[in-house]
Amino acid sequence: MKRDWLLSCFEKELPGEAAHAPYKRYRQQFEAINAEKPRRPAAVAIHLYPQNSAWHFILIERSTYNGQHSGQMAFPGGKPDPTDPHLEFTARRESLEEIGIPTDQGQHLKTLSKVWIPVSGFEVSPYVFLHEQAPLLQPDPREVQEIISVSVSDLIKEESCIQKDISIPGGVILKDHPCFLLNQKIVWGATALMLNEVRMLLMA
Repeated sequence: MKRDWLLSCFEKELPGEAAHAPYKRYRQQFEAINAEKPRRPAAVAIHLYPQNSAWHFILIERSTYNGQHSGQMAFPGGKPDPTDPHLEFTARRESLEEIGIPTDQGQHLKTLSKVWIPVSGFEVSPYVFLHEQAPLLQPDPREVQEIISVSVSDLIKEESCIQKDISIPGGVILKDHPCFLLNQKIVWGATALMLNEVRMLLMA
């Protein structure tokens, strides 16, 4: 997997709805309940970098707290500060705060399709950044329990795509929810939607 190949993947048109379609039936009830609520902007960062002759990206396991996304697998990110000039900077700033990547590191390759998260009200813009070498990482223990480096080749593998019953707050179980199994971690929800769009770009 050479650099030129990776660049060419992110020059393609975004699959958008096609990438999000497998998750739609699980989201419909939450979208309907929260349809009238205002959507708040947020941003996440998908950092790609070479390591051991292969391309990798970063996922984080969020620390346990009293909130909707406690303990979930995610990309570094969050809501904009009043001083953020734009959402790309938000993604970079959150990466600095959560995992220690300086805001001036990483070439912006692509902005993926926005993902609305009904339960929290955020509409998330995912920004893809390319690094020429593996960044030095330092997790913020208040927000990040673990940083996981995942190979792009593992994301592409068919066996990484699974279905699993997911328990969410309120005693609701999402039956046979489409997920990713990466580095023995279950990735579901909005992060899975974003990853599926990345996967489709890599495989198209």
